[in-house]
Amino acid sequence: MRMPPLVRIAFAAERALNTATRLHSIFWNETLWAWFGPARREEIDRMIWGKAAGYLPGGATFEGGLFDWERRAITEPPFPRTGRILLGGAGGGRELVELCRLGFEVVAFEPSEQLCEGARQAVSSFPNSAVVQASYRDLATAAQEHDGPLAPHVLNTSFDAVIFGWGSFNFVGAEVERHDLLCATRGIAPKAPLLLSFLMPFDAENGRLDRLRPAIRRICELLGAPAARRPGDMFLPWAGFLHLVPQADIEAAASCSGYRILYFRSVSAFYPHAVLLPQ
Repeated sequence: MRMPPLVRIAFAAERALNTATRLHSIFWNETLWAWFGPARREEIDRMIWGKAAGYLPGGATFEGGLFDWERRAITEPPFPRTGRILLGGAGGGRELVELCRLGFEVVAFEPSEQLCEGARQAVSSFPNSAVVQASYRDLATAAQEHDGPLAPHVLNTSFDAVIFGWGSFNFVGAEVERHDLLCATRGIAPKAPLLLSFLMPFDAENGRLDRLRPAIRRICELLGAPAARRPGDMFLPWAGFLHLVPQADIEAAASCSGYRILYFRSVSAFYPHAVLLPQ
């Protein structure tokens, strides 16, 4: 028996749509990563996140509070029951507010001006906590050069735990930057457990349409593009430029920077979180 013609047309239309969507993704990811260098990508990311109202107080994501996996991670060993926490990629303060309510003192930082201001307003009733407009690069600068906006808040003090906010580690694109960040964190909080979450690659980039990638890169190079996309680099309109990190890369970065992996746990097939302990 043959499928009815209308059903066959529907299947063909679905395949065509999937192909067009895939081509769209390949073209724009290769092109955008080629034409914007690191500084411009960070600027664009800040603009995108500055419009993310859901992460601000009153927004749906903010008001959802801690995720179940976050609450479990911070309420079981080796995380302390009290003390000071360093929170990077704090967004509009979703995690920050909950940590303060649990009795922690928190030094939080966030590169987006709008989200940072929202986080400050959210914790205005917790005077022992601070929110600084700063990036992960600023944390590395504070540790290495004793300078930058975070230096007064993270040097000559101690932290009982460190959290990289939900998915923020994916915005540390280069391997050397991830290494520098973890080394800086290890130096600033040498005894503190570190909780981070990350999105892993979900595309092997070896499909039929992926064969177009080298040609797109070559055209961009010939036209004078200042950069080039690497495997794992991705642009999402609602998130910006990020890098999908395999679990093996987390393990390697941890080992090279003085950490060991206590555990990996998965929220979904491509979205785990991990707790790292200083060695």
